[in-house]
Amino acid sequence: MLGIFSISLIFTIFQVVTSQIPQHCMGPPPGVQVKPGDCCKIPPMFSEEDFKECGIENPRQEPRGPPDCTKHICLMKRYNLMKDDENIDKDAVDELLNKFADDNPEFKDAMQISKEKCLSDGLPGPPYICEATRLGICIMMTTFHECPTWEDSDNCKKLKDHMDECRAYFPK
Repeated sequence: MLGIFSISLIFTIFQVVTSQIPQHCMGPPPGVQVKPGDCCKIPPMFSEEDFKECGIENPRQEPRGPPDCTKHICLMKRYNLMKDDENIDKDAVDELLNKFADDNPEFKDAMQISKEKCLSDGLPGPPYICEATRLGICIMMTTFHECPTWEDSDNCKKLKDHMDECRAYFPK
């Protein structure tokens, strides 16, 4: 989940879904020469081996376009996070996020907020994208917005300001 989704994928998905977003919020801020993952180092939730077994070669750089839900479902099944092929086991995800917070105490608050936003009813995102992918996007975005280890650099500050300004245009 957290390592699977790049910020550009998230911008692309929501760009397709909503036309009410101002043009400047449809992507990263102009002139910023930094990758979002350089501003907030989120530890991986899943192993590289798990990613590869599910056909995800580079979890930090998913291809543009609609996400491949079969890969995300595969990853979640490896961790027993699915009740079946379509439905998430929210209790199991809650336990995984608790374990992640225990292993990475600086992310405890971010995980709590992620649980509140993402494990409640009504995941954000288009309904044609599977629940597993929408959950991953929700957790990634929430963790990224609540990042406790944000880098203190000019480019990262510009990115954070841009995210804060444009946050209101994206669901949840």
